[in-house]
Amino acid sequence: MEEHIKEEIKWRKYSRYVLAGLTVVLLFLGYSSSKLEFDYDFEKFFPQEDNDLQFYEDYRERFENDNDFILLGFANKEGVFDQQFLKKIQGFTDKVRGLPHLREVISPLEMTFIEVSPVSMGFSQKPFFHVDDTVKYASDRKRIESSIEPISEMVNFENNSLIIVIKNKQLINKDDSDELATALQELIEKEGFEEIHVMGKIMGQQEYIAVMKVEFLTFASISIFVLIIFLIIAYRALWGILIPMATVLLAVIGSLGFMQLSGTPLNMMTTLLPVIMLVVGMSDVVHLVSKYLEEIRYGRTKTVAIKNMLKKVGVATLLTSLTTALGFVTLIGVGMEPIQDFGIFTAVGVLLAFVLSILFIPAIFLNIKKPKITDSARVQNAWERGLGKFFLQLCRNQKTILVIYAVVTVVCIVGATRIKFDYFLMQDLAEEQPLMQELRYFQKQFGGIRPFELAIIPAEGKLVTDYDVIREIEKLEKYLDNEYGVNQMISPTFPFKFANKTMRNGRDEFYKIPDNEKRFDYLKRQMEKFEGREELQQIVSADKKMGRIFGRMVDPGSREMLNRNAGLEAFYAANIDANVLNYKLTGTPVIIDEAGRNVSENIVIGLLFAFLLIGISMGILFKSIKIALISLVPNMFPILLTAGYIGFAGIDLNMSTAIVFTIAFGIAVDDTIHFLSRYRQEMTQGRTNLFALRRTFISTGKAIIITSIILLGGFGSLIFSNFLSTFYIGLFVSMTLFFAVITDLTLLPMMLLKKKR
Repeated sequence: MEEHIKEEIKWRKYSRYVLAGLTVVLLFLGYSSSKLEFDYDFEKFFPQEDNDLQFYEDYRERFENDNDFILLGFANKEGVFDQQFLKKIQGFTDKVRGLPHLREVISPLEMTFIEVSPVSMGFSQKPFFHVDDTVKYASDRKRIESSIEPISEMVNFENNSLIIVIKNKQLINKDDSDELATALQELIEKEGFEEIHVMGKIMGQQEYIAVMKVEFLTFASISIFVLIIFLIIAYRALWGILIPMATVLLAVIGSLGFMQLSGTPLNMMTTLLPVIMLVVGMSDVVHLVSKYLEEIRYGRTKTVAIKNMLKKVGVATLLTSLTTALGFVTLIGVGMEPIQDFGIFTAVGVLLAFVLSILFIPAIFLNIKKPKITDSARVQNAWERGLGKFFLQLCRNQKTILVIYAVVTVVCIVGATRIKFDYFLMQDLAEEQPLMQELRYFQKQFGGIRPFELAIIPAEGKLVTDYDVIREIEKLEKYLDNEYGVNQMISPTFPFKFANKTMRNGRDEFYKIPDNEKRFDYLKRQMEKFEGREELQQIVSADKKMGRIFGRMVDPGSREMLNRNAGLEAFYAANIDANVLNYKLTGTPVIIDEAGRNVSENIVIGLLFAFLLIGISMGILFKSIKIALISLVPNMFPILLTAGYIGFAGIDLNMSTAIVFTIAFGIAVDDTIHFLSRYRQEMTQGRTNLFALRRTFISTGKAIIITSIILLGGFGSLIFSNFLSTFYIGLFVSMTLFFAVITDLTLLPMMLLKKKR
């Protein structure tokens, strides 16, 4: 007894050193985590080291970034040509120019056309809107309605509305973006327009960050609440709440601290980290605490109970932490910064949670009194009877269950083949979100907000402004307008069309490229004096070796864009002279669409890599290739079942939701590891295969069910998210974990029943 007391005193002394060290480290990390910032920059979803991205970066160096703009839509029930309304917009436009971080403000009220004097044959600029002269309103409206110039798409007479385009500083940073968005919103509120709509990247980023902040706190709070309720039911003691909760909360704080120290802000993906850390970390904590209480119930001393806990469950917990971390680490292969950050920091958090569990829980238990074990024989017997009966039915109905698995597998494979990738602008936002309503407005009234960019590349030895090149561009431009769906389009042909119309007394039928090359050359010489103007530099590069067609579109989704791109390619092959002109689609939507389509391929590769790594790890731990294979099979079915559901339900995957399989696999395999670890312990004690399996099923089956309830409670809370991607991650991961507990308690035991000793 004296030896036991001395050993306990020694270990208690060491434990206090451990607690002191953990306190210092975690205080530092906690302070760091308090300085974390939120950020949402969709350009970070661009693939790294991509040829298309490199081309676009060179392209925008020549011209401009395609999404640094804000659209303002104004509606007036009295109609567009209401003097009070027009004067108010004039005054508002002047005030907008005083806002910070702007490059240009384009208002239809300031746009002009060229008029030729029949007497002097001189040119004069005339406004489309004579705001101060109401007598001319009727003729102004007629001219705008009949115009085929860009102003025609900036005024919607049917809905009594018009738009102003604001171009903000290119590649604007978050601080400047927030400053401009706030200043613009304050100005809008001050002016008090009857109806105004605002849409732009900086507004989108601000809205996303606002939602992220709310959801970060909301879902962390829901997860904490769910865990506390579970702990109250499970342990019915204050220590049973405080110790597990302190362990997982410290792991969350430490993970966030590492993020801040690395200079990584919270984004839409990493805001899920607290939820994942809380539920995954608690799963390990429950296994450790449950084993400690089991040892205490057997009458062990605290030190012996802790040693047995670490020996019998600690190794399995280490392996589950490693496999979960490996699952997340494979996300590095996706090639998108937000997903990579999510994978890296979640993996770090999982390993940190393990370290804290192994150090913090024993240290605390050594420094508190032995927990009182309530008489739970009735509850324990109920679990044993229930699981025992289930195991007996499992043994009796092996063939039936295997047939069911075979049929479900075939059906789910068919469903999985139907999975498709699609991505829409701001599809993460719910329809009732204000920003989504604004998007719908501009989609319906003014031709959308999806940027369209097409690089014009003349053949070797030719320039964009050559006559044959311009004629080919004109054909391409007509297809884009009539078939492809580009609105508010600007092209290198426009200056020539405009000049031709102007010199033909402003007649609309001459708003085209002249059929006569000599006439074109004459226009070209007349335009040389304007070559330095910024408007021309936005569509023709300084060396004239690249041109730009740009505009906006109603977003049809990335899958439909593939069809349109195929149609454009077919049109080019059939109608455009490749010896004169080539083209390349580019721009941020093109890059993101391409990146999104690559995500599914990268996820599959990453998932296969995770299977391989985890299989090798299991093979090394159990020293058996057969056990390694057995451990993987039950965890393939949950993924297949979820994939089948997604396919049959017609739910499209996107860049964010495609990672659910990796997340779910890394977490679901934990229960399999705990089951096999206990099974190995039973077998090493000389049990028969059937007896060892039954004891494992009854003891570990309870822990698997309990930890699965914890996981389902945490991930299930995500279905209340305002972000569609977060909703689907919560739904799909919960489904996969639910299927995993079923396969771990049905398929895995049957496979082990067939295994020879």
